[in-house]
Amino acid sequence: MQPSPRQILLTHNAGVWQGTFVRLDAGGRELERFASHLEVADRAGIIHADLTNGSSGAVRSMQFAEPPAEMQISPKGHWSLGPDRIGPWPWVCELCLVWGQQRRRVVVRHHTSGLESLVLVAEGRPGCEPESPPSPLQAWATAQGADRNRWSLEQDWALGQDPAVWVTTMTHRSPGQPEAVVLGWQPQPGLSLQIERRYSEHGLLVALEA
Repeated sequence: MQPSPRQILLTHNAGVWQGTFVRLDAGGRELERFASHLEVADRAGIIHADLTNGSSGAVRSMQFAEPPAEMQISPKGHWSLGPDRIGPWPWVCELCLVWGQQRRRVVVRHHTSGLESLVLVAEGRPGCEPESPPSPLQAWATAQGADRNRWSLEQDWALGQDPAVWVTTMTHRSPGQPEAVVLGWQPQPGLSLQIERRYSEHGLLVALEA
């Protein structure tokens, strides 16, 4: 019997994650950062996700019995969350890749015509937290065709190697145009992880590819 999306989500993502939250503007420039502490737990049949801002102490919580229909979960525990449909209005999505004791997440905010901001969250289990990127972080973009940018968010800073974390966003938005956000991560040489959240030309969420 195949595990349910709920079981897959908890198997790979439950527990405590600690790391760094970095918010960037539409040009890839760092606006703020803080140490983050996230606990994901199943309590009496309800999944709780509690994020603590290490600078302010503020806690943001999300609870659900079952993953919402608009949450896409891969068999390996990667996931994305956002609206089930989009249109000529602002929208936000979150994508997450998990590999062993570490995860990488991005939150992408769109305004009506293009990118508004990006958030990178680099996190790991206690004792396995990744090194924080240099501050202030300046992400750089390279064109991927006429309508997409690929943002390089994290690399092996000491060795100056190719980016280990990147996200692809739309350069602009227009009616009838398919839209997509892609998160990629190379947690070690020779291993590449990727998850894509796509919307059709009609603004409807496209099923996650296996």
